Amino acid sequence: MKSIINIELFEEHECINFYTLRFQGEETEVDKFLDQFPEGCKYDEDIDIIIKWMDKIGKTGALERYFRPESRANDQIWAIPIETSNLRLYVIRISEEILIIGNGGVKTTRTYNEDPILSTHVELLQNIDRFIKTRVREGKLAIYQKQLLGNLKFNL
Repeated sequence: MKSIINIELFEEHECINFYTLRFQGEETEVDKFLDQFPEGCKYDEDIDIIIKWMDKIGKTGALERYFRPESRANDQIWAIPIETSNLRLYVIRISEEILIIGNGGVKTTRTYNEDPILSTHVELLQNIDRFIKTRVREGKLAIYQKQLLGNLKFNL
């Protein structure tokens, strides 16, 4: 059975728009990530680091140096934070003005693909990244300044 997933605007900032993913009938992927780590959990410090980076990105844009490369050279999958942390939040960095925030979790292995949960989150973003590039090439999606314009619904 195919799943329907939408890219939707999450937050607007002066320099950048944050988008996120939502499977039909579910909460957003970024909300799922945050729900894993309620206030008072043992990862409070790690969540604070991620929020600090998100605030910085919101003020300055998605500069490449703010992210940890996480995937193949031909896709735009990155992780926050760049500094040492027990958590990873995976994103698609479309440009300095557009960031699609996915899901993530606790990093317990050397690489994300050694962990079935983290690997699933990265693979979803890899698929979405590939679909976006195809739609842009076909003229069904446009990237204009801070906006993704066009068909933002995907069948997986």
